[in-house]
Amino acid sequence: LPPAPDRADLYHAVPGNPIHHPLAPAKLNLPALSNADLAKSSELFVKEYAELAFNQRVLHLALDKSLPLLDRFKFVCIVSSNLDEQFAKRLGNIPKVDDDDEDAAEKSRNFKRNVRPPSEFEEGLSAAVADIVAAQYDCLLNDILPALKKHGIEIVAYKSLSDEQKAKMRDYFTKKIYPLVTPLSVDQSHPFPLLASHGIYLVVTLLNPETSKTRIVYFRIPPVKPRCIPVSDDGLKYVLLEDVVLENLDMVCYGMEMLKVFPFRVTRNVKLVIDDVNFGESDNLLDFIWEETHRRRSAPATRLEVSDKMPKQIQNMIAKELFLDSADVYTIPGRYLGLAEFFSISFSNAPHLKLPVPEPKIHPKFAGLEEKLHDDPGRVFSVIRKRDILVQFPIHSFASSTLLFMRAAARDPKVRVMKCVLYRSGDDSPLVAALIRAAKSGKDVSVLIELKASFDEVQNSEYARRLQKAGVNVSYGLVGLKTHSKTMLVVREEDVGFRCYVNIATGNFNPGTAKLYTDLSLFTCREDISADVLDLFNALTGYSRQRKYRRLLVAPVNMLDTFCQLIDGEAEHARRGVMSRIVVQVNGLSDKKIAEHLYAASQAGVQIDLIIRGICCVVPGLKGKSENIRVFSWVGNVLQHRRIFYFSNAGKNLYYIGSADWRARNLNDRVEVIVPVDDKKAQLKLRKNLMFFLEGSPTETWEMGADGKYYLRKMAPAKPAGQEGTEAPVVPLTGQGAAVKTASGVDSQFAIHSAVAALPPTESGSARWSVTIDGKAHVVGSLNAGCVPVRERPDGTTEVLMITGDTQGQDKWVFAEGGLVEDETYFEAAERQGVRMAGVKGSSPHFLGWFIDSKHHVHKAIAVVVLAAKGDAEDWAEAYLRKREWLTFAGALNKSPEGPWVTKALQMAETWAASAGKDELHAVQEKLASMELKASATLERTNSGDGKVASLERTKSGDGKVASLERTKSGEVKFAAGSKPNEFKPTAVPEKVVEAKSSATKPSTGSEKQRSALQDRMKMFES
Repeated sequence: LPPAPDRADLYHAVPGNPIHHPLAPAKLNLPALSNADLAKSSELFVKEYAELAFNQRVLHLALDKSLPLLDRFKFVCIVSSNLDEQFAKRLGNIPKVDDDDEDAAEKSRNFKRNVRPPSEFEEGLSAAVADIVAAQYDCLLNDILPALKKHGIEIVAYKSLSDEQKAKMRDYFTKKIYPLVTPLSVDQSHPFPLLASHGIYLVVTLLNPETSKTRIVYFRIPPVKPRCIPVSDDGLKYVLLEDVVLENLDMVCYGMEMLKVFPFRVTRNVKLVIDDVNFGESDNLLDFIWEETHRRRSAPATRLEVSDKMPKQIQNMIAKELFLDSADVYTIPGRYLGLAEFFSISFSNAPHLKLPVPEPKIHPKFAGLEEKLHDDPGRVFSVIRKRDILVQFPIHSFASSTLLFMRAAARDPKVRVMKCVLYRSGDDSPLVAALIRAAKSGKDVSVLIELKASFDEVQNSEYARRLQKAGVNVSYGLVGLKTHSKTMLVVREEDVGFRCYVNIATGNFNPGTAKLYTDLSLFTCREDISADVLDLFNALTGYSRQRKYRRLLVAPVNMLDTFCQLIDGEAEHARRGVMSRIVVQVNGLSDKKIAEHLYAASQAGVQIDLIIRGICCVVPGLKGKSENIRVFSWVGNVLQHRRIFYFSNAGKNLYYIGSADWRARNLNDRVEVIVPVDDKKAQLKLRKNLMFFLEGSPTETWEMGADGKYYLRKMAPAKPAGQEGTEAPVVPLTGQGAAVKTASGVDSQFAIHSAVAALPPTESGSARWSVTIDGKAHVVGSLNAGCVPVRERPDGTTEVLMITGDTQGQDKWVFAEGGLVEDETYFEAAERQGVRMAGVKGSSPHFLGWFIDSKHHVHKAIAVVVLAAKGDAEDWAEAYLRKREWLTFAGALNKSPEGPWVTKALQMAETWAASAGKDELHAVQEKLASMELKASATLERTNSGDGKVASLERTKSGDGKVASLERTKSGEVKFAAGSKPNEFKPTAVPEKVVEAKSSATKPSTGSEKQRSALQDRMKMFES
């Protein structure tokens, strides 16, 4: 990458490529550069450009016309929010100026140029931001808003309101706005006003009719919500708060005439960085934070946004007062400044204009515990004792997992100690309420609340005071470090003594963001992890030089070194010829030491996949340097916030999750925690999370090229081998050329391809295909694979499995179907979709045909196969979204199938089942049964504890039945002939072996190990 000529049509860059990209990898003499040089090279990575490139990918979602309108509007607002944050943090420290200095004000204002002199990238960065803003507003004003207006959603002018609506707005202004409006004039006795960061201002020229004199007056639009006020009964028409203020200014400036009005907006550097130098050992951090947050109101300005209608003279006047250069002034087309405050419109009551958002489900392990919270709060901890629990947000409910854990601890009389780190808890945090309740009930509660969390300093300070008042032991974090870890600890008194329960998460303990961010949360009571968390809290709330941890990776103690050792370990495996793999999902990668080790591992032969949402300093595909590295970025309807780390470790897979990204600030300047995930079921979930990005829908995944730019993968037509020169070549989806022999020996894959031909793409670059069905050609925008799962009951009846659509409460019934991934045939894709969507596994004996689904605005063709079901999948990925039911064909046809294609597929499957289908289905199921019996005959087990293995042999009866397990008096394991596979279970195991050992404080005994291994073998046999 950039894509080779023969693969160029598989990718496309962001429309328009607005960023003036300064990177030039081609200029580098790669052979002469060390890995350390690569990691530091500004030809490969510039942080500011990387941040803008991420915002560019967000902008692409706003430009994507295949998305619903309100979702596109939401992404327009997110682009502004991201730019606000970049400008607000861009300068670093707020200047500490001595108030007694006569030139304090001047020094503060000129601080921008003191700490950030003009750089080689400044002009390019300003142009890049301007290009992004231009594309953003062009999309908003000329595409999204006109389209929303057709659906009745509109930002209306105040003058267009009815008299009744104007009266309501006048009343609203009088009661809610007028007391907050202050006119600020500028003359000899009125200096230029202090303009608040992120505030919307009006500069108004007023005329005094009696004296004919004019004066310029500034008005700040009060920071009240909402900025977009609903004015219609259906809540779909909005008027802007500044328009309400403007049209009622006669109440503020009585008797004056308004000649000119122009809006503008200021952004200041509001980032706080506190260290030992400007803090001092004698100060109280809480009071210091209050002082700093107040002082940042006068921090240096970093950006001025003005309406394109504002005269240049007024622009220059305001910029001069703010000590800004022309490069810091951004002209906005129209009057919609500060789009980050327009989010409320995206929540308009128009569900047909936005993607459905499933409600979070209760995690199966926590099901029913909410109802038992009052009577038996300890039940939550008994569930965690059985095995580790991995919760996935927003799939699972925060209230029924993390919050339930804390509420149970607050109520449980056996809980003695609670400890927690709070970083961003959201408004009116129920977690804080639970901690206060626990303290008031007499429990020992300790909370470390990070006062230096950007933009949450004031709220966290308020929480700190409330917690202290309730009797909680509150710590404010460590000077010089931010405590960013997401950890909770509960100490409970039980029969075996004190036991610790731990919750370690990748995201904040915030019920709001848990619905919008993808995060993970691990609940465990493992002794080694619990001991590490105890040591960590001792270091955070007390005075400790803890340098060694048993299992945890803790920054800035051992995390960076451990990650480098894990990367180097994979490199060593690769040099010895062992298959080596690293897969990492984080929000950002900018640490130069990590980058250096990754380059070295790639050169050793390690296959490395980096799923980085934001900035990434590692560039893939550099010849001789990073050819084994791929970098992906997935930006979608929810924010990817998980941090997952996978190392193949010579077949002994290692999985980690936690709060840290691979950025220098996380590894060196923050307290972070990464925890190993040992539970096999939890590891499987983590693997699926990672593979979603590597093997999921290519149209949602960006891939970085060797030029440092990102390209969006797409399904694009190309001519397959042997088809050059044909007018309508076979569609070239990767892997489709491989024929799949079905149970009956028919090459159905050929039948699939013979009906499909590629067409020239649309003007926008979207792929098209022609699919011939019953002699008629249909033009479609996508090709999918689906399955009709069937099974034969003992009485000979054939049943079919139906599932509901993916919208909660939907009563329409469908079949599993979806797109293909790399190197996958239609049959493999159909089987995979059966596992993912319907939770059923099986084999495909028959191709039913092509079907057209015209429900969506882009028609799609679905190649549907029959799936001979062989049982439930181990993990049904969409169980939280759907219901399923086995039905007769007659019953299925009465279940309100969604769309004509579902009904037609049902009818064709019924016809097949009534003719040759039963024989094919029976043959497949016999083959599957034979494979399972063959596998079961190799099972081995011993209970002697001496390491000897006794083989489990089949009985000689020849009846196909499997022996059941029984224990002899000597302790040997034998089979009793005549039992069936589903009867395979221990029949005479001593009670001391079968009894569950719930105490995590006792060492494992031989009997416990035997029991665990025996259970594993039983699960293997059952599968």
